[in-house]
Amino acid sequence: MYPNEAETQKFSRNVKERDLVRKTIFHFLFLILIHFFFVSCASPGFGPRGFLWTKTKIGVYGTGEPSKRRVTSCVHSLLGIISFGDASFAFLKSRSKIQTVTETNWTTFAVLGLYANLCVEISGNE
Repeated sequence: MYPNEAETQKFSRNVKERDLVRKTIFHFLFLILIHFFFVSCASPGFGPRGFLWTKTKIGVYGTGEPSKRRVTSCVHSLLGIISFGDASFAFLKSRSKIQTVTETNWTTFAVLGLYANLCVEISGNE
């Protein structure tokens, strides 16, 4: 009925291995959690940021002159791993035929560090 010494050692070794696996998984999950709370994987990179949700619009430049055209382009980021889009002034100006820029705004949006985008909006005249 009683287990012999070899079976006891084998059982003890299995328990230690399971504990080691559990500790490793716990440490890994803890590091991921810390990363989400303090690093924010996907971030627009500037301006005020909310912990759960960010939606801001920042006026970067403005002359106060009236404008006839307005165009917006965005860049996106998923988990801070994949980024795509073109929000350069050259791209915006070529897409809208704006020659003189009278206003520039940046709009940001982010959710939990999972998704973020930055949109550049320019206004101007031909």
